[in-house]
Amino acid sequence: MSVTVSSIIVGVLFASLPLFPFISWAMGRWYQSRLMNALSEKEKLEGGSLQNENHLSTASSTVLMSAQASALLHVSICVGPSMGQIFFMWFKSLVGGRLRSYEVVLEYGRREVLFRLREQAKALGCTSIHNVRLETSVISFAQNQDSKRSSVEFLAFATGLIH
Repeated sequence: MSVTVSSIIVGVLFASLPLFPFISWAMGRWYQSRLMNALSEKEKLEGGSLQNENHLSTASSTVLMSAQASALLHVSICVGPSMGQIFFMWFKSLVGGRLRSYEVVLEYGRREVLFRLREQAKALGCTSIHNVRLETSVISFAQNQDSKRSSVEFLAFATGLIH
């Protein structure tokens, strides 16, 4: 009885099929942790989030100020979970509880879009950022909404001022 290489490969792939969600989940978590660590490093180099004296929130007291110029800043990104994470989120939705994998995707998307907004402001020479607006929307890949595959789009808008 002769065993060929292709039959061994097919056998290994068929035997590992039940492990696919676990492998995909593990690889997705590993990749997301790499992205989060890289983003944390970039934020450390650039000085953290948008909360300092040059980046005011809309809740700050309004004062009259003059500016030489202004610019509309806008950034858009799409992020999504891995297939394994989608599988475990589906399972978790059956039994209830927090969807930690989805929270990681949302946290990364928010932080990344705000970081890119600040990079855009710096590239345009803006000295302050005002009226930051962050929007999220789920993009589903099925017309009938039965598909569990989706990604999340993050849109960030702000006004950049050049003093």
